Amino acid sequence: MDRTCVVTGAASGIGAATAERLGRDGVRVIACDLHDADVIADLATPEGRAALVDRVAAASGGRIDAIVANAGGGPAETSLQLNFFGAVATLEGLRPLMAASPAPRAVAVSSISSLRPPLPAIIDACLALDEPAAIAEALRAYQAGELGRTGSDLGPDAAQLSLDLYGAAKRALNLWCRRTATTPEWAGAGVPLNVVALGFYETPAAAYVLSEPSHRAAVAAMAPLRGAFPGKADEAAAILAWLVSPENSQMTGQILFADAGFECLARRETAQ
Repeated sequence: MDRTCVVTGAASGIGAATAERLGRDGVRVIACDLHDADVIADLATPEGRAALVDRVAAASGGRIDAIVANAGGGPAETSLQLNFFGAVATLEGLRPLMAASPAPRAVAVSSISSLRPPLPAIIDACLALDEPAAIAEALRAYQAGELGRTGSDLGPDAAQLSLDLYGAAKRALNLWCRRTATTPEWAGAGVPLNVVALGFYETPAAAYVLSEPSHRAAVAAMAPLRGAFPGKADEAAAILAWLVSPENSQMTGQILFADAGFECLARRETAQ
């Protein structure tokens, strides 16, 4: 079966590994990123999201079979825009291009950062697809000292702020998937939609932890699955490739934690 899959964030890390894995499997990949890709688009902006859809439609001839919405990360000032609104716009904007596929599939990449303490007002604005309100609430919370706190008296910390907003965006993405996957537009059209929440993988994005020995050791100690930390990019790629393959005909609306057991250890007494 000839298949075409769109992979965002494909220039490096897990996106690049996924594009490579799909290519080895005989899938035609349309790689999307800010640079070094078939389609160049900035998913942190409404204009970039529209450009992505237009350029993928042109590159694919108007038909695709699968989407891997992997693009993410970025600085705090665009974290909500990229990690939630960019991912949702990718999935919703490209969904019509899968209408003619005999086996349409979609997956978004989330993170164990979604387990961070929730920020309800920001998440609610995201789920309402109200981007200005989400950004305004993030600014209000920052100015009120509710974001970016490290427990010291030194004021907001940039790294902590990035983690707070990244976690809120990924939590909102998880919830959006759960609410959306069974709708007529997705399940009713025969499109499995899932999320993979990744832990720590040996990629440039995780260098802030993995490159510092004491941080690496501290995080490794929290990974119960021996020998699995850190993950390798091609291991994540294998999971994503299967989820967008025709073989995945039953699984939809799931948040799959591929994280060496972090989530299970954190929430092992619950079924949430």
